[in-house]
Amino acid sequence: MKKIILSLSFINFLGMSLFADDHKCPWEWLTGHWKGDSKGKTTEVTWKKVKGGDGLTGAWKDSDGNISKEVVGWCPDLKVVTAFATGTNGSYWNITFNEVGKDRMKGKMRRRLPDGVVHEGDFVVEREGNDRIVNVFKGKNIKTGEIEEFKGVFERVKKKKTKK
Repeated sequence: MKKIILSLSFINFLGMSLFADDHKCPWEWLTGHWKGDSKGKTTEVTWKKVKGGDGLTGAWKDSDGNISKEVVGWCPDLKVVTAFATGTNGSYWNITFNEVGKDRMKGKMRRRLPDGVVHEGDFVVEREGNDRIVNVFKGKNIKTGEIEEFKGVFERVKKKKTKK
């Protein structure tokens, strides 16, 4: 689940230039099926563009069976991208990306893992080509005060070609 939450947004929006009031995000590059690895666990997400809107929905599942549903969108009046997800056993994440560029986004994230651990800190997502994204979350464990760093790498799952 840490991977999900970490990864979660990673993908969310790289490759966008989000600073115009009449902005139309090129969400299409992100849609599809992605798989990520972090600390020996895998997470998968399928992204779908919100019809008629500047946003995505994501369905997440990790190798421990935890699931989350995420909504990501552009807030034109605030000039930020927001992401919110809720999932297994009260888990959630809430991210506000206030630094948004074509290949990098940075913002503040608060998350609660399925085991109840809560972190707050900085979340950075960087696009490394059309089929790879790396995200880093450096957050403070609210209970212990310890600073922890989580890194996730996601790659697009290629559709297998069928033989005729």
